[in-house]
Amino acid sequence: MSDLKTDGFKTAESSKKRAALLLAVHSAPLLRGVKMANLMALNRNEIGAVKKLLKGTTISYRLYRGKNDRILLYLYRRKELRGYLFQKPVWNFLKEYGYQGKTLESMLFILSGRLELYRIGKRTFPHEIGVFLGYPLEDVQGFVKNHGRRYLYAGYWKVYRNEEYAKALFRRFDEEKKFVIREVLSGKTIKEIIV
Repeated sequence: MSDLKTDGFKTAESSKKRAALLLAVHSAPLLRGVKMANLMALNRNEIGAVKKLLKGTTISYRLYRGKNDRILLYLYRRKELRGYLFQKPVWNFLKEYGYQGKTLESMLFILSGRLELYRIGKRTFPHEIGVFLGYPLEDVQGFVKNHGRRYLYAGYWKVYRNEEYAKALFRRFDEEKKFVIREVLSGKTIKEIIV
């Protein structure tokens, strides 16, 4: 009987550690406050463990259905994202795509609908999602205008302006990823790591 309890504990602990490593690898810049949002594709049995790790933190999340039975986990910092999306140039860009909400929640609801239409094959991918991920507006516009081609540099996203700034930011993202992975492997919790 004690072996069963120990095995169950090990399984729960390994699931927790795996979820923490998934967050470290895919969302370290967000966890450390260097990025305002991120999108991760997970399978159904990874979602519960990740949600538990984020409970009680400053990171908000939404779940979207992805293709091939994957779940898209959209993670974001509410205050920073709201401030970015409602900057006049970004807001005007989103209005061109039919976003008319006056709150962050209404904007995310519209995005959810557009992702669902893409998932079921009724529309193309909503590339404006780049601004919801905190990408610079010029890079999102450049991607749309050039159909993902003729970019200056490709890293965490395709860069169309300010290449040197983007390269420096991408290096910072890589540093944060290494730091968070090290911290998780040393036994720190996601709550202890989040800035």
